[in-house]
Amino acid sequence: MFTSHQAPLRTIVTLSLLLALALFAPVAHSASWQEVSDDLTRMNQAGLSRADMIEQLLQQDEQSLQHTLSQLKSQLKTEKRSLGKVQQQLTALTKTEQQLQRELAAEQDEIEAIQGTVLGAAKRVNDLFEHSPLGPELASQRQLVDTIMEKKTFPGMYEIRGLTALCNLYREKSAQVRLYDGDFFAGDGQLLTGEIARTGALGAVYRHDDTLGYLQANSTGRELVAVAGQLPTAVLNHIDHYLDGDQHHLPIDISGGAVFLQLTQSKDLKQWLKSGGFLVWPILAIGVIALILAAERLLFFLRIRANSDDILHTFTNLVDQDQLDQCRDFSEKKNSYPTCQILTSCFKQLGQSQEILDNALEEALLKQMPRFERFLPTMAMFAAIAPLLGLLGTVTGMISTFQVITVFGTGDPKMMSGGISEALITTQVGLSVAIPIMLLHHLFERRVDVLIGDLEEKGTAFKITLMKKGGGDGQTAISHE
Repeated sequence: MFTSHQAPLRTIVTLSLLLALALFAPVAHSASWQEVSDDLTRMNQAGLSRADMIEQLLQQDEQSLQHTLSQLKSQLKTEKRSLGKVQQQLTALTKTEQQLQRELAAEQDEIEAIQGTVLGAAKRVNDLFEHSPLGPELASQRQLVDTIMEKKTFPGMYEIRGLTALCNLYREKSAQVRLYDGDFFAGDGQLLTGEIARTGALGAVYRHDDTLGYLQANSTGRELVAVAGQLPTAVLNHIDHYLDGDQHHLPIDISGGAVFLQLTQSKDLKQWLKSGGFLVWPILAIGVIALILAAERLLFFLRIRANSDDILHTFTNLVDQDQLDQCRDFSEKKNSYPTCQILTSCFKQLGQSQEILDNALEEALLKQMPRFERFLPTMAMFAAIAPLLGLLGTVTGMISTFQVITVFGTGDPKMMSGGISEALITTQVGLSVAIPIMLLHHLFERRVDVLIGDLEEKGTAFKITLMKKGGGDGQTAISHE
């Protein structure tokens, strides 16, 4: 009896036999049906044998496949269990990775902060050396600072220790005063060798032949350069005596180079006046004219410095002694003196009433006033105009400065301060011219008041003498009460 999987096989064998029978039909015609039946039986038996063999092979393959499938299912279960463990490990490792990344980020921030601190310290040390006379002296050690500033990665402990050692070395040398022969560059760029005295990290002075001055580091802080500009004689003497050992104190610059910068940027008088604008010149012209007028007034007042008391005494004696002709001769001889002119005007009214004498004295004083006050109103006007012109120049300069600010903005305070400084020059010049003019005008006015008072006093005294004496005809003085 065939099994379920054997039925198709036997069907195939039967069909094969029928096919063979059809193929060998011509041959069977000549042979007997018994032979054909025997052949078919043998062929059927052979086919069945082969089918049994194939069936056995199929059973063996099926068993092998079943066994392999069982092994694969068992291996799948094992792999699934391993996969679960691996997934658990992956989850744990992912959490660990995230934790480590957070810690790394925190450490990276700390590293960047430390790197920024070290780099900032290196920059500050570099700036310190660039503005210190110790910079050229420690040029080789400063290469470490350049290395730190050029590196883009985190500096190593060697570099950090080197930077700390450099700072300590700077601190030690900044407390020392050193005298030595060294090289430096003159203002014209020539390399010179001379005596150098370095006072810590504050400054340095030099002496080359008969040339004295201060030294400062160049823009890179690696060479010493002589400070340009003319130093005061007293400072140069202090430097010379210090280098000779005659004194133990030395003037130093505590402004960080601002004094030296002022020396290099100092202007002579012509440049200073030119920077004030065109209104400086009218102010100076006013000052020159006022100075000429003041010189003329000074010479005038020096010429009329006569002894008015002696003149009055002479006039009084001659009138008391009735020496009228000698009095007229004396008045003509001394006619250039204001006191004599006043007394002569009164003498001409000898014998007249008091009112006439008073009028004569007042008229004589009024005649002298224009001479005394000549050019004084002009000087007063100049004293008022000079500061006004200076203020006008300042306003004009400020307008120009604000126009520059409008175009370029306020990003450069030096440019703004420079324009304002130049604008204020005219005010400074105007005040410098006006103040002396006002002072001279006041002094001359006081001198005029003193002279007028003295002339009035002498005229009044001589008028009383004339009233007591009376006229030349022997009449007594006429008094109109």
